[in-house]
Amino acid sequence: MSLSIEIQKKPNIEKQRKVCTSEEVFKLEEVQEIKDAVQEHLLFIGLDTKNNIRNISLLAVGKSNVIEVDLKSIVRTALITASDKVILVHNHPSNEVEPSIHDKDITDVINKLLKAYDIEFLDHIIVGKDKYLSMGKENLIIKEYVTDKGEFTKETLLMEEIYKLKEKIHKLTNELQQYKKGELEEEEQFE
Repeated sequence: MSLSIEIQKKPNIEKQRKVCTSEEVFKLEEVQEIKDAVQEHLLFIGLDTKNNIRNISLLAVGKSNVIEVDLKSIVRTALITASDKVILVHNHPSNEVEPSIHDKDITDVINKLLKAYDIEFLDHIIVGKDKYLSMGKENLIIKEYVTDKGEFTKETLLMEEIYKLKEKIHKLTNELQQYKKGELEEEEQFE
């Protein structure tokens, strides 16, 4: 038997970047690059337990007033990069940093999804040309949200099982129709 074990390289401590405040996040080069964009951009920032940056990824580019977010890609990126904490950053080309209802909804859903994987959702920061808003500082992220991982997992597996059963029902229905069709053809041959 051959095992394949992926070993992470130790980070170069001299090149390691750390963020502890939303102001430090706003000053990151990658954030500065998107703050003046005419389209909305979503950045993923993955951190280790000591707030060292493990990964910064551009996950989506939207329109001038909205961005379509693939929630799976946020969770997938967090898992692949072994991030212990996550910060999302997106720009508002209008330079108004007040979160929309869509921003609040996405933040709530991502918080719940990441909690299910023991990943802390630190902040969702909205940036404009010369200002930013931290949804974490504004208490717009529900920190006390508790997930019952067993129930979440059970529901996910149950949904997958339901999907498989629907596929089987569809297949059996087709087979039954084919069988009945064949039976009718046999009856017609004997008459």
